[in-house]
Amino acid sequence: MIRNILLLAAAVALSGCSSTTGIVPIGSGMYMLGAQDGWAYTGSSVKADLYHQANDFCAKDGKQVEPVNSHGQDYGLGQYASAEIQFRCVDRTARNQ
Repeated sequence: MIRNILLLAAAVALSGCSSTTGIVPIGSGMYMLGAQDGWAYTGSSVKADLYHQANDFCAKDGKQVEPVNSHGQDYGLGQYASAEIQFRCVDRTARNQ
């Protein structure tokens, strides 16, 4: 019984340490994706994960990511590391030209 309570408490604590907006269309073929992570120390590590998600999203249509804008915030007192990216999915040939 106590073990189950501790496992539940740990799961709740861990689930509250990371969140994402999901991929959101923001117009003109652009998308936004943001996240914060209580386990990360730098905004760059959060941003890298966001670009992995964006690459997976674009690859589903045989396209690749074209970064448009991004920013990140490092972990600080009372603040999780966070990042936001804006991107487009473009044809692989269009990006390589």
